[in-house]
Amino acid sequence: MKQSFLLICLSFLFIPLYAEVRVNNASGEMPGDTLKSYMLGEILVVSSNKETNNLRFLPSSYSVVSPKAISNNQIYALKDLSSYVPNLFIPDYGSRMTSAVYIRGIGARSAGQSIGLYVDNVPYMDKSTFDFDLMDIQRIDVLRGPQGTLYGRNAMGGIVNIYTKSPFDYQGTKVSVGGGNHGLMRGSISHFNKVNDRLAFSLSGYYNQDNGYFTNSFTGKKVDDQTNAGGRAKLEWLISDTWKGTYSASFDHTNQGAYPYKRVDSLGLHDVNYNDKGSYERNTFTNSVALTYENDDLLFASTTGYQYNDDNMWMDQDYTSDSIFTLNQRQKQHSINEELSLKSNNKNNYQWTVGAFGFYNDNTTDAPVTFREGGINSILKPVFDNIKQMNPKAPAMTITDKNIEIPGLFETPTYGFALFHQSTYNNLLIDGLSATLGLRLDYEKAKLDYDTRIQMNMMIKPAGMPFSMPFAAKDTLLGNTSKEFLQLTPKFSLKYECSPSSFFYGSVTKGYKTGGYNIQMFSDLIQQEMMKSYSPAPGAAPTSVNETVSYDPEYSWNYEFGTRGELIPGKLNLEACVYYIDVKDIQLTKFVPSGQGRMIVNAAKATSKGVEVSVDGELFDGLTYFANYGFNDATFDEYKTNVKVNGKVMDVDYKGNHIPFAPGNTVKAGLSYLWNLNKSYVDQILFSAQYQGAGKIYWSEANDIVQDYYSTVNGKISFTKGDVELGVWGKNLTNTNYNTFYFESLGNSFLQAAKPITFGADLILRF
Repeated sequence: MKQSFLLICLSFLFIPLYAEVRVNNASGEMPGDTLKSYMLGEILVVSSNKETNNLRFLPSSYSVVSPKAISNNQIYALKDLSSYVPNLFIPDYGSRMTSAVYIRGIGARSAGQSIGLYVDNVPYMDKSTFDFDLMDIQRIDVLRGPQGTLYGRNAMGGIVNIYTKSPFDYQGTKVSVGGGNHGLMRGSISHFNKVNDRLAFSLSGYYNQDNGYFTNSFTGKKVDDQTNAGGRAKLEWLISDTWKGTYSASFDHTNQGAYPYKRVDSLGLHDVNYNDKGSYERNTFTNSVALTYENDDLLFASTTGYQYNDDNMWMDQDYTSDSIFTLNQRQKQHSINEELSLKSNNKNNYQWTVGAFGFYNDNTTDAPVTFREGGINSILKPVFDNIKQMNPKAPAMTITDKNIEIPGLFETPTYGFALFHQSTYNNLLIDGLSATLGLRLDYEKAKLDYDTRIQMNMMIKPAGMPFSMPFAAKDTLLGNTSKEFLQLTPKFSLKYECSPSSFFYGSVTKGYKTGGYNIQMFSDLIQQEMMKSYSPAPGAAPTSVNETVSYDPEYSWNYEFGTRGELIPGKLNLEACVYYIDVKDIQLTKFVPSGQGRMIVNAAKATSKGVEVSVDGELFDGLTYFANYGFNDATFDEYKTNVKVNGKVMDVDYKGNHIPFAPGNTVKAGLSYLWNLNKSYVDQILFSAQYQGAGKIYWSEANDIVQDYYSTVNGKISFTKGDVELGVWGKNLTNTNYNTFYFESLGNSFLQAAKPITFGADLILRF
């Protein structure tokens, strides 16, 4: 059945070879700008600083999200791209700190990102900064499949490139205010000003808040209320006819309740019910300086970025009304990066690019774990009771603390550099045939400085003695370690342009994701070290911190064959591909044996294979559409591990099981109709509706917990009169019940439900 399905899809790929198409590639110069550009629908697409193929004929799977699509599909944040891009899945759960992005089954919950994010060519070095409000966006490009040659580390699944509006292309002021159910209020203002032909700037700001969607039955209050605010400033200077400089600065603030997790058992799904604090607060400041030089032969670009991120997370780690243990994690991140690129800029058949990239990322994490009375009695006390039971001559030990804090201070500075080159030769042997070959060398060094300690006040009663004495049991883990990574990421593709607007391609690319450290394991590790001190195992070897808390890189090879073309001019555009990804040492998130934190493990081998088909166009004047389908089958080829069942550790083999959090099917479709009335009371009415579906999603490696296929519907109606626009919108209009996250902790199972139906209205003024 699967073979027949793939054969049908493969035949689909050759349709453009026989389709009669016409050229539609208006190109030219941007007014007052020296960067070459062309129109792709309503989007002004600027050529990449380092890609040797132009975006329209890129031999790779990609989606371009235009300002119109952003508005019609209500794409307010990165996670909303899930409603538009095939085989892209970004679950909405936990807090804004957690951005688990999956493309083609490749992704990560807790490890470093598998998907790269760039804003105006500046990389975001930590996925805890990914979830921010989108504002004044010119376009969003989503490149699916490994992009390591030009973008380097941690781009195994793909790249999301976000470009903000240029004040040379947009002028004026836009004010937007809106509100909706669940206490939603939002507002924004943007001003774009072209001072003269050489200088332009923009300023913008936004504020959003809502009262939350889920109630904590322990407090009787909403658990997930949030407030977001921020802004951006941009200055562009055309220094000369060949030089251009850009400075951009943005700020984002988030303050939210978090972790609306519901316990699930044989009796069903319970309410959110936990007693300790759950919240997340983050302040992120990003700025960048870009300098470009362009003449008829060369394009040189320098991009320097700096990001400061300061966040504070409170988590009730047992997620119940019992006082077991909590975590307060505070992070401060300083990241600076520089990229230099030089590429050919002529119309010769041979096109090339060379470049260098360097970064330094310093992250300090202060993460004390506090054991409450319930945790002391249920987790720590049984350990000492077991020591006495196994050795009757050992003293009886009773913990007298009501709360035990295990402080943990971790500094994880990471730095690296890379050299890359890519060549494309067009009209190779025959007209229309081109080949691209690329290679990147990445070096990275990750350091870990750790300082964690534990002290428990106890009463000790020696065996056979009638008295007890106070005693302070303590231990310390203090030191540093480091790891180095060196990797080559090659890329090869062939492309044949069968007409001026249609082509097919084949590519082979290597993906690479660096390793790192499990700092959340240290709470467990310090406890284990202390227990060894009081009950040493015979012949036990000393613990190697580096081997215990580190995890290795993840690698992949992506094989892809696809096509893109305009089948019916202006009416039907098609993109389709089949792919096969071979993944080695896949990084998975597991809870540590005690359940007090999470760890990353390398889980042998996996494969991900699938199909993607996208169509869009304009059916008739004013009515546009899009639809896409992604099929993904991501399974373990090798994965042997152990699990604890009824207190006993058992070996299991998950070979053949599906990779968690990777939906097998994604379906996205939308219609938009613009009705021009030319009446005195209203000029235009816009109707838009979107359908989104995903599933099955396996929540665990055992594949015993599943989210079946689900679907939601969004819609919007807007009325425009002159410079005034009123929009009425709704999300999840079918009020579909589904879950976005599942995990297990301390023998309990938890789910997070999706947000219910939301609706509201926005008023926009332009002047």
